[in-house]
Amino acid sequence: MCPNCVLSQNALGPGIYIAFGVCGVFFILGLIAIWWSFRNGEFEDMEDVKYEMMDDNDNFVLGKSGTKSIK
Repeated sequence: MCPNCVLSQNALGPGIYIAFGVCGVFFILGLIAIWWSFRNGEFEDMEDVKYEMMDDNDNFVLGKSGTKSIK
């Protein structure tokens, strides 16, 4: 919005209502995503993930089934 448009009090037009509508839809979608992630327990134990990544457990080795290791 230009300062002259505000000072002369011109009408904003329908585009501003569409922009606010789109922003409102994204805001509601964000709230739903946050609510869904809290409900599914995504934020319960965030510190444990970095330790699971460094775990040397052989249960999660990719390509282990059906392949022979070369020693």
